[in-house]
Amino acid sequence: MAKNLKKPVGAMCVFLFFSCLLLQSISAEGSKRVSFWGEWREDTRSISPSIPISAFINDGVLSIHSSTQRSDITICISKDGKVLYEEMIPASKTDCVTIDLSEFESGTYSIGLKNQWADCLWGELFLNE
Repeated sequence: MAKNLKKPVGAMCVFLFFSCLLLQSISAEGSKRVSFWGEWREDTRSISPSIPISAFINDGVLSIHSSTQRSDITICISKDGKVLYEEMIPASKTDCVTIDLSEFESGTYSIGLKNQWADCLWGELFLNE
């Protein structure tokens, strides 16, 4: 009887996995991508041309995703040199970090990401009313 339960549970896990991917894809389509500049090597010896960090703004929420989850990430958002948000996220929780920007005024903000190996990425957030 235990063997019969494993198949439906496995099928449900596969279904949930692909449903999450579809929802993430749909939400990314309606959002604005944040472009980053800088270097993010994560203490590796080889330099990879791709950055394992992506970010999107959708309905006043900033979502930051790490595809590797190897680095603690310190997120800093500032405007006109004044830090408005700063938080360190442990590596194990960097798969999807969300930050509510609904209280931020419209305008251009700077975003900086740092890890424990001094890798840094910079970008700009454009918020509209």
